Amino acid sequence: MFGLGKKAKKLDSHDMLIIKTEEGKRHFYQVTFPSVVGNDIVSMLEKLQKSKYNKPEFLGEIGGFHIITYIEGLMSVEVKDENDLEAHPLQIQDFANVLLRRLEALEESGKLDESDDTAFFMGELTMLRDGSFVPQQ
Repeated sequence: MFGLGKKAKKLDSHDMLIIKTEEGKRHFYQVTFPSVVGNDIVSMLEKLQKSKYNKPEFLGEIGGFHIITYIEGLMSVEVKDENDLEAHPLQIQDFANVLLRRLEALEESGKLDESDDTAFFMGELTMLRDGSFVPQQ
């Protein structure tokens, strides 16, 4: 693929990750976010995937996840089965909120150690949840 017009499309498009879970109620999550921050978000989630926190005891039903597909430059997504929860993409803010709430609960109960990784993930997920990571349009 050539980069013709790629920069202009990045401003208007969205990227999507398909994340597979091991033991959750859902088999996978489709997570969408603006393409302009796609590389940063994918990098952070890949780091979380490889971390010691990627276990059900830390992330609940999302624990043990792995990224199976990264789709760039989507202009639209059409859901064909409205009744299937897995058919609906989640905004990155909502996905980050689920992860962050779980980590915050562990922190409050004293089950989460204080480390650079903990601070990094909590900070990144907070920015994603609050929308400060993603440019407002």
